[in-house]
Amino acid sequence: MKTKIIQFYILIAVCFFSSCKNYETVAAYIDEIHKKGELNGNVLVVKGDTVIYEKSFGIAHPKTKTPLTAAHRFNVGSIYKEFPGVAVMQLYEKGRLKLDDNVGDYLDDLPAWASSVNIQQLFKYISGLPKVPWENYIENNNPVTAESLLSDLKKEELSFEPGSDYLYSNYNPLLLMLIVEKVSKQSFEDYVYKHIFKPAKMTDSYFAKQTPYKDEKLPAIAFDEDYNPYPFVIQEPKFLMSFTANDLYQWLYHLHSYQLLSKASIKLLSEREGSQSPLGVLEWEDDVLEVHHHHGESGNYEAVVRYYPKNELYIVILKNRKLENVIHMADEIYDIVTNL
Repeated sequence: MKTKIIQFYILIAVCFFSSCKNYETVAAYIDEIHKKGELNGNVLVVKGDTVIYEKSFGIAHPKTKTPLTAAHRFNVGSIYKEFPGVAVMQLYEKGRLKLDDNVGDYLDDLPAWASSVNIQQLFKYISGLPKVPWENYIENNNPVTAESLLSDLKKEELSFEPGSDYLYSNYNPLLLMLIVEKVSKQSFEDYVYKHIFKPAKMTDSYFAKQTPYKDEKLPAIAFDEDYNPYPFVIQEPKFLMSFTANDLYQWLYHLHSYQLLSKASIKLLSEREGSQSPLGVLEWEDDVLEVHHHHGESGNYEAVVRYYPKNELYIVILKNRKLENVIHMADEIYDIVTNL
């Protein structure tokens, strides 16, 4: 009896926070989220090859109040890390590098530790590379560039012996990008345009030049509850990949139809030693992919992408005002669509 009472109160608590409301359509759910003031961004839901929901909510700029459209581009935070991972795996498939090659084999201006860290350890965030001191850039209003990050990294020691622990650090994808440039003999941006954006039909994706944005095409400007834009200064295009929701759907579709990488390479790239891989979180049941999930945030941007192969379902949510609810929104959308 005591157990049943506890379960009852747990259910009441869950219902209190989630409203225990069953929505008949994605539109009904998203409209309510927007009315509550919990959505400023774009939502795209595709099943098979049919768009079952697509809509923009709110504004693209905190000062001009320009309405968002499907054509606006968003920063997606950590989701950008999928692209250096895939680029390196493409070079691996072509035999131009090996995953057990050391970083020092390609980047010769790093400290001695570069000869003890290999590419696969960069993938899995088990390299020992420390966290980027972002707070120093923010507090001192210093612009972020690849050169400034490398300069900082050269002064650092490893946080642990490579392969012995897990630490999520943005230095890992940075070194992967630089390895792509060294091997391909072109900028990372040019490589991605040619070998990823173009074959994946990502026609609206691009690398912005700087933040705060200046003279960019249809940027969705991130802002806080007081309509202040995020003051982070970045002058490194590598960290400013910008996407429409449709282009991220194209990315998931072409990636998982094996037009960019083989299934074996995707599975290898999705291996995790900690919370995530370069592709975020991919759950496999034996050799069958169950879901591809990736959540990202940067300043007041927040995004989530989901792909459920069994249901042929793609969910993309991009926000330029962060309320930390995009994962819950994706869960709700999945439940609604799969219960229709």
